Amino acid sequence: MARTNSVTSRVININGFRSIANYVSDTQDWINSVQERENIFEEMRDDGRVESLILDRKNKVLQMYGSFTDTKNKNVNEACQNLLTFNTFYKLNNILLNAVPYGIAACEVIWEFRGGWYVPVDFTPIPRTALSFPQHIERDWGVPVLTSQNLILSDKRKFIIHRNDDGELNQWGRPTLRSAYTFWKFKQLGVKFWAMAAELCGVPSILAIFETKSEDEAKKRAADLTAALQNWESGSSGAFGNVKDIKVVSSQINEFNKIVELCDTEIAYALTAQALTTNTAQYGTHAQGETHVQTYDDLIKGDAYKLQQTDQQLVNAFCELNFPGEVAPQYDIDSTDFAPWEVIRDAIDRGVPVSLKALYNKIHLPQPVDEKDSFVKAQPSFGFSDTGKDDFFQKRQ
Repeated sequence: MARTNSVTSRVININGFRSIANYVSDTQDWINSVQERENIFEEMRDDGRVESLILDRKNKVLQMYGSFTDTKNKNVNEACQNLLTFNTFYKLNNILLNAVPYGIAACEVIWEFRGGWYVPVDFTPIPRTALSFPQHIERDWGVPVLTSQNLILSDKRKFIIHRNDDGELNQWGRPTLRSAYTFWKFKQLGVKFWAMAAELCGVPSILAIFETKSEDEAKKRAADLTAALQNWESGSSGAFGNVKDIKVVSSQINEFNKIVELCDTEIAYALTAQALTTNTAQYGTHAQGETHVQTYDDLIKGDAYKLQQTDQQLVNAFCELNFPGEVAPQYDIDSTDFAPWEVIRDAIDRGVPVSLKALYNKIHLPQPVDEKDSFVKAQPSFGFSDTGKDDFFQKRQ
């Protein structure tokens, strides 16, 4: 009596998964090609995890309000406050903040003469693939060239350039997507392998155990049984001669989800410098959570600080066109952590002086022009003073 362990089967080769690392190219292989870099970054943003983190970081800055530091010229101050509105900077910054994931962002300012003022009415983004930094063209460092027209974008009233950098002398800036590339690619390839594994292992296999007298007979018998079992469907039944037992063999691939979780965590670190506030799969202590929140807040404030320096270029251009020779007010994006209303009300109740201007800035409302312009909710009246209240309760007793 001979026994064989040779069976017909489909096998997932684990070496196929190990070879994934060979497909994760070094960023140096494509980072210097503008078109290839742009294509890879756009593909990365098709990943829901990557896109959500980029938008969250961007939207936190877009929601911040800006203000002007008054100059000695009242007309300049009023014109900037009335004509360079929140919506103006929102449209501009919605383009410029793309420098965070891509490294650099550029736009053209569309000016129109309205009501006696030159005002920015729109901003047109300039594709990164249309820019270049040729060494043979004389220009200031960091000023790009519109390649198709060989035009140097040096007019700061017409073109605004914003970079994401950390002090490095890189004309293309530092794209955060580059830091996330390796784990994004590993996740992408790993998910494909996981899908193939799930397809093969999701349906339990059937194992027939039998005995034969020779190896040739065993091979023929195994082939016949395999062909018969492959045609079985749910609810089917059959009878097989000389079969000792039939078993159902289940395969598990649960460990593969840990790879995706690891990649998502590392992607979060690359794009937001932390993971606990953006990764629901992570668990940490309260102290760790607060640390990660503070880290993310500091990152957002850094984005806002760099952005306000670029936004100042628009303020300078506006004043140069409308108030030649006058000093432009300083534009600041407010990233201050204000005290909650409960703390402010407690301070007022305790007689602590509180800035009225700061309160209006906190709720982003203009101060009333005069008493007629003010709306104050009437306080409820109970028909008795504090003293009368005591008399009232005494009469009730």
